Amino acid sequence: MGIRLLDPKEREGIKNAINGDAEFKIAAKFFTNDVLFKFGEEKAIVKIREGEVKEIVLNPTFMDSWHFSIEASSEAWEKFLQPAPPPLYHALFPGMIRQIFRVGGDLEKGFAHFWPVTRMMSIMREVQNR
Repeated sequence: MGIRLLDPKEREGIKNAINGDAEFKIAAKFFTNDVLFKFGEEKAIVKIREGEVKEIVLNPTFMDSWHFSIEASSEAWEKFLQPAPPPLYHALFPGMIRQIFRVGGDLEKGFAHFWPVTRMMSIMREVQNR
């Protein structure tokens, strides 16, 4: 399974799906951060300003800054993105507890915006399975 967030042709559709989600809008009202998602060796940075995804940067370099990261193996992401994920892969928090997902960088910013981040990940799953 290819991860749609990493497909350049899907980038605009994913951005629009996140920005069009009513729950994300409420949760992300004061969210201004750059989130690095690492899918095994592949990476993408989602740049959010005042609750709106402004840009998705694919294949960022070491020169591209970010505030916090969410990392997992590509196999873990594939399980997370399934329509009905197996236990411990259904949400970020249980995956963190079992060290399937790792959160890094500025943890204060990451956990201050845990709700919009987890909602964004749920939207990624919804888009993946359309």
